[in-house]
Amino acid sequence: MYPYLIGITRNTYYIAMESERNPLESYLVRIVYKDKSVINYSCTCKGFAMRGKCKHIAIAKNKVRFISEERV
Repeated sequence: MYPYLIGITRNTYYIAMESERNPLESYLVRIVYKDKSVINYSCTCKGFAMRGKCKHIAIAKNKVRFISEERV
């Protein structure tokens, strides 16, 4: 499962990530930040819909942290 950055707007990252079980299925993770801290996030997977958290969010947050460090 590898995160692919597909877009950045003013204060939002959009990251696509494929499913571990079905490589033809993918999820969209949206991370909104302000002043280098995450203020909101969402994922299109079933786990996030049921529990409000998922592994895709954690992976995407690490990717965003890495991208933010590169942009400085």
